[in-house]
Amino acid sequence: MSLLFRNEMLHGGKPLSTESDAPRVTLVAAQSGLTGVRGAYETPLFVLMAAVGIVLLIASANVAGLLLARSTARQKEMAVRLALGAGRGRVIRQLLTESLLLSIFGGTLGILVAIGGARAIIAFVDTGSSQPLGFEAALDTRVLLFTAAIALLTGAIFGLAPAMRGTRVDLTPALKDGGGFAGQSRSHWFNSGNLLVVGQVALTMVVLIGAALVVRTLQNLRSVDPGFDTSNVLNFNINPIPVGYRGTKLASFYRDLQGRLSAIPGVKSVSFSQNVLLSGSLWTTVFHLTNTQDKASVESDYLEVGPGYFETMKIPLLEGRAFLPADYAASAYERSVTPASPTSGSPSGSSSRPASRVAQPVIVNETFVRRYLGNSSPLGQHFSHSDPKPDDPGFVVVGVAGDTKYSDLRREINPMTFAPVTSGGAIEIRTTANAASIIPAVRSVVNQLDTNLPISGVMTESESVDRLLFQERLIARFSSFFGALALVLACIGLYGLLSYEVTRRTREIGIRMALGAGRRDVLSRVIGEGVALALVGVMAGVAASFGVTRFLGSILFGVHPGDPLTLIVMTTLLLVVAVLASWIPARRAMRVDPMVALRHE
Repeated sequence: MSLLFRNEMLHGGKPLSTESDAPRVTLVAAQSGLTGVRGAYETPLFVLMAAVGIVLLIASANVAGLLLARSTARQKEMAVRLALGAGRGRVIRQLLTESLLLSIFGGTLGILVAIGGARAIIAFVDTGSSQPLGFEAALDTRVLLFTAAIALLTGAIFGLAPAMRGTRVDLTPALKDGGGFAGQSRSHWFNSGNLLVVGQVALTMVVLIGAALVVRTLQNLRSVDPGFDTSNVLNFNINPIPVGYRGTKLASFYRDLQGRLSAIPGVKSVSFSQNVLLSGSLWTTVFHLTNTQDKASVESDYLEVGPGYFETMKIPLLEGRAFLPADYAASAYERSVTPASPTSGSPSGSSSRPASRVAQPVIVNETFVRRYLGNSSPLGQHFSHSDPKPDDPGFVVVGVAGDTKYSDLRREINPMTFAPVTSGGAIEIRTTANAASIIPAVRSVVNQLDTNLPISGVMTESESVDRLLFQERLIARFSSFFGALALVLACIGLYGLLSYEVTRRTREIGIRMALGAGRRDVLSRVIGEGVALALVGVMAGVAASFGVTRFLGSILFGVHPGDPLTLIVMTTLLLVVAVLASWIPARRAMRVDPMVALRHE
């Protein structure tokens, strides 16, 4: 098969490849070759899985920090156990057991939440598809085992450091009254608690920057000018051919349908086309420029449209004229003689061959004129098919339309050609108000014409754009959720560390205030420590984000991974949250009574 394919591509009647293309047949597994919806969701799901992993690390570091603080507070208890004969291994096992129990309880609660969460995610994903996905929302055995393993592993790893620290106790000072904190007033910057908080802030910064970039991508795509008015437009698909409509009967059906839909109250104009703009569909064709010196073959996007299409979609005509009734009559005659035959199995295809000797009128967009016609006047320009026959009159440009997006918002605007057609599978209706409100009336009109004609894809143009941006909406929504969750966890971690520090340094704070330090000095000192930790974490997170967010390159639009505005906004947000997280422990430190603190110690 590979040999036959290569010979046909290189030496067939119409060679399509060169030796350098090395055409060949490759055998691949079905899972790799037939991706289906898997290809549409694979990239966003991997991105979200990475965000989940980062949030897991933040949560684990948070728990580890709290366990470290708790192990320090329990030094006297551990000293008593060791003094009574308990071995260090026995104490470590006890502390690890406590850590694992926390992980098991948390994992169990998470599984219960995930059952409902999975159904909600599938429901949201289903809104972005034109047909049922068939995804199973239930948690299977592999997912449960994976979750259980992760819960136990994180509990063991992040509970090990607190357990080891809890057994490193000097028995003599620890057993003295007040020994729990009295000898530990000095604070070391590079202690394990501070490092865990810095790590949490750094990871949070990575998640926040990634989420902000995705949200800005969604905003940029929504703000793209498609070249036509997407508001108050209702689209639906209909195909009368399978139920017996052909030739003049088919053209008559579309004229009747267009007239009846136009009579619905609130409808401004009605038209039809082969494809709905911004629906993911694309039709391209190749032309042969006959009025240029190089007589080159060029590729152009191609869309066949019905009467009133430019008025309905509000696509401006910059030069020339719109299609006339005579143009549609000629198109109907030509199709009855030689029907269109697009390339099978490909989104691209050649338009129908005109049977008469009159050139088919077409309207091209600005990009077509700019790229292929240069400074010459576009009106009256002729071009033909890529392989014209001697009697082929080709096409003649009668107008120039404004540039429009075709298949999606990310794709750049290419040269585009509009041709007249008397029948089309997509119907466009522009209304004066909410387009969705006329859906019952539209169904009634179609049913009156023929009860055997089903309609599909009924949605407004705005809904069509939202469906087109489903992947971006999915990533933006969930990455924002994970970013907010990471921010809350980092805030809790910073609050827990500073609260512990304030409690541990109560005697030191009391001495400072007894020697004349003001309450504002204590307040600024505690908040300053929190902000300093956050700053170190922010700098580490920004540096890490440059490497991590590069993997978002294929998803981003209109913004790059190192966008300065995003970095500044997220840094400011994180520092503000750090100040708020430090405020409560700082207020507690400010209210320390020197006499009570010194008497207690």
